[in-house]
Amino acid sequence: MQLIKLVFISAIAFFLLLTAFTQFIPSRIRISRAIDIAADRKEVLPFVQRLDNWKTWNAYLQDSSGRFKISLTEISDSLVASSWVAGDKKFASGLAIYEARKGTITVQWYFDFKLKWYPWEKIASIVYDRQMGSAMEESLVKLKERIESNP
Repeated sequence: MQLIKLVFISAIAFFLLLTAFTQFIPSRIRISRAIDIAADRKEVLPFVQRLDNWKTWNAYLQDSSGRFKISLTEISDSLVASSWVAGDKKFASGLAIYEARKGTITVQWYFDFKLKWYPWEKIASIVYDRQMGSAMEESLVKLKERIESNP
């Protein structure tokens, strides 16, 4: 009986300690990647403003599983904001378009996550950048190739 009580108290203490530790992890995180494209804004906009064009460059939309439901929430010449749903998770994304110098457009793609206080959710968020970053980079390279190869 004392062993069970010790295990129970230890489990509670561990959970409370883990919860306290994960409170130092931010509850909002942003994963971001950017690329420079040698093109004018008018050449870039059709690829980022129209959701049906995303399938030509976005790695997340190229699998046939349909695991992401995406809706565009804001469209302008400098920002295309979207809402993504994957299962029970909902998060925001954006494609920001900057013209730092004439003839070069910088496209920054980001995902914003709002995390709950749950320790397992905050700990899982530590690897989001590693999980999503490579697909984002691959997608932006495809976007650049598609735009720069168009005459």
